[in-house]
Amino acid sequence: MIAKCKAIAHGGNALEYIFCEGKLGRLLALHNLCGETPKEIHEEMKLINDYNSRCKNKFLRIEIGIAPKDEPLMTFKTLNRLALLFAKQMGLDDHQWVAVTHKDTDNLHIHIIANRISLGGQVYDTTFVSNRAARVAEDLSHKYGLTI
Repeated sequence: MIAKCKAIAHGGNALEYIFCEGKLGRLLALHNLCGETPKEIHEEMKLINDYNSRCKNKFLRIEIGIAPKDEPLMTFKTLNRLALLFAKQMGLDDHQWVAVTHKDTDNLHIHIIANRISLGGQVYDTTFVSNRAARVAEDLSHKYGLTI
C-alpha cells in the first residue's frame, strides 16, 4: 500500500472527480458529514472552511494505492477500516472527510478528500504531508501484512 497527500484549493472539483460516474467504485466512509452528493458534501465543508479567510488550500487530496497482490483481500469492510485508520493516523478525527474507491484503472485505489479546517477552526499542518501519508501507509501495511 502506498499513499500521496496534497493540499488543494479546488475541493469542489476534487469531489466531482472522485464521484465521477465510471470511476466511482464504492462510497467507503463519510466522516463528520451528512451530505451524499459532491455538491452537498462541498457545501457542508464550505460552512466550516469559510470561517478561515487566510488559508488558500482548504482541502486535502489523498490517494491510497492498494498493491495488486493484496486486492483479493480487500472486502468492503477491510477497505472501510483502512480508510478510517488512515484518516485517524493522519490526525483527521476532528475534520470532515469522505473516502471512496475507484475502479477506473487496473489497480484498486482509495481517494479521500478532507477539509483542512477542523470543526474547531484549526488549520491542518501540511508540512511534509505527503511524506506523512507515505509513512502512515507503510505503518498500516506492516500492521496488517499488506504489500508496501
